[in-house]
Amino acid sequence: MLLTKNKEELRKEAIKKRVDVNFITSINEISSKILSKILNMDVFKHAKNIALYYPIKGEIDLLALLKIQNKNFYFPKCNILNLEFLKYENEFINDKFNIPIPTGEKINPCDLDLIFVPALIANTKNYRLGYGKGFYDRFFSTNNIKAKKYIVISKLFINNDFTEDNFDIQCDGIICD
Repeated sequence: MLLTKNKEELRKEAIKKRVDVNFITSINEISSKILSKILNMDVFKHAKNIALYYPIKGEIDLLALLKIQNKNFYFPKCNILNLEFLKYENEFINDKFNIPIPTGEKINPCDLDLIFVPALIANTKNYRLGYGKGFYDRFFSTNNIKAKKYIVISKLFINNDFTEDNFDIQCDGIICD
């Protein structure tokens, strides 16, 4: 019999683990390993319009990718209950949630080639737990997303302690250290 935990309980555990001094001191090394994997992915090499996220609260930092030429990078902006992605053009401003967002134009979601998705926890079936507001799941389910979707997370946060709900959207893969 498979025992699963309450999603809220798992979120609290993950947030607590993220502020642990051992994790904080290793986040740069973990991010570096993940960046190396991304740079070697064919899907990344061929992608033109790429959605990233600004790392907050111990998330994997992918901002070094912004140095790569000939690619367009987009970051999420929360609008009430939905996400839209804005083009990065050399600067960020803080949104109402105090999360840095770019100042560029919005992209049609169908034009994204690759989406890197943050998570608190992921399972081995490529489902994720975020902060529980459903922004990414709604974005994926209400837009005709053709882009490949990859969860970016430390292997410390991959487990099968949760069962996905029918509204959870499966990603195409996980990139971890």
